[in-house]
Amino acid sequence: MELLKKSVQSVLEKERIGSPVFLRCVLHIVDQGMNLLPSAAEMAALANGWMPSTPASVYAQGNADGTQVTVMIHYVAGQMAVLSVNRVEVETAVDIMLVGNKGVIYHETPVGRHYLNALAPEFGEADGELTDAIGQSLESGQPITVEG
Repeated sequence: MELLKKSVQSVLEKERIGSPVFLRCVLHIVDQGMNLLPSAAEMAALANGWMPSTPASVYAQGNADGTQVTVMIHYVAGQMAVLSVNRVEVETAVDIMLVGNKGVIYHETPVGRHYLNALAPEFGEADGELTDAIGQSLESGQPITVEG
């Protein structure tokens, strides 16, 4: 995942896509026993690192112990991130679309049906940036305002 972060950051620094305005990230996880909240929080931290403003509110749906969690982050300057973590039986994979005001970055791992040597994404532990807000939103079913 570090390689992906560095690659996207390099594109952002060169202003190839302009300023990010929207992120869609879908993560498929094979592990049947893990809670999905840490992975959702790590994806939120990834999104926060790419967006040019801070989170204003978080809205999450799903069940962290179930099969799917979707998190929507609205940023102070109007940007949006839609992040989905899904429990699957096949293979761990990530699909990212980062839209800027001048272009788009697409990344899919593994790449399509016919890939060679593609590595599954490896997520570590989330830094807790939005873990509490995501958890509160999952429990309440309501958007949570992020104070910052």
